[in-house]
Amino acid sequence: MINAFTAHLRRFQQQHQQISRHLLTGRCILCAGPAQAAVDMCRPCSDSLPMLDEHCQYCALPLAGANLVCGECLRQPPPFNRTEACWTYQFPVAQLVSAFKYRRKYSYGQTLCQLMTYHLAAAYAGQPFPDVIVPAPLHWRRHWQRGFNQSELLAKYYSSALNIRLLHAVQRRRSTRSQQSLTAAQRKLNLLNAFHINQQEEIAGKCIALVDDVMTTGATAKEISQTLLNAGAAEVHIWVLARTPH
Repeated sequence: MINAFTAHLRRFQQQHQQISRHLLTGRCILCAGPAQAAVDMCRPCSDSLPMLDEHCQYCALPLAGANLVCGECLRQPPPFNRTEACWTYQFPVAQLVSAFKYRRKYSYGQTLCQLMTYHLAAAYAGQPFPDVIVPAPLHWRRHWQRGFNQSELLAKYYSSALNIRLLHAVQRRRSTRSQQSLTAAQRKLNLLNAFHINQQEEIAGKCIALVDDVMTTGATAKEISQTLLNAGAAEVHIWVLARTPH
């Protein structure tokens, strides 16, 4: 009798959980209204985000036409092969990324990651995904101050969602000034020889997806990409949530 009751109770609990999943939704992180079933953002809010339209084939800089290359990439082609970004770094994406990065609003990062995953699936339709996902590293001091590496959290989500191996192959071996206040030339000099490959045999001959949160001038992406190529990687793709408009 007890076993029969226990089995009946277990079936009821399972049915209740299934019904709850269908009837209850999360809340949109922007308007607090009912969210979509698979992501914590409602359809109107997700449709209103500043999607990245026509852009440079290499660095994803927003441009006025399709299938173009920006002036900077024409003058000096970057070491990476392509950049995948879902949005331009404008309101409200800029605010969501900033809150995720500096105020530990992890749900914001996860929601943007989920939407970005749909973008990646469409971008690579009919093409192979990269072999390995590598997060852009933080120096240990900055990691300790912030408490986490936002690029690592993004990379972990992509790795799980897309079934691609995650590898911590790049180490930041020296602390550098914050890139935000520097010019493009200063950013490049600031990052010179700042990175080191610690798992060279694991990236040799591989196509690498380098994950970061935002691309601004591309200095970090270029320096890490060149470091990966020098260590034997076949090619590098950049995955960022957003690209600055200029």
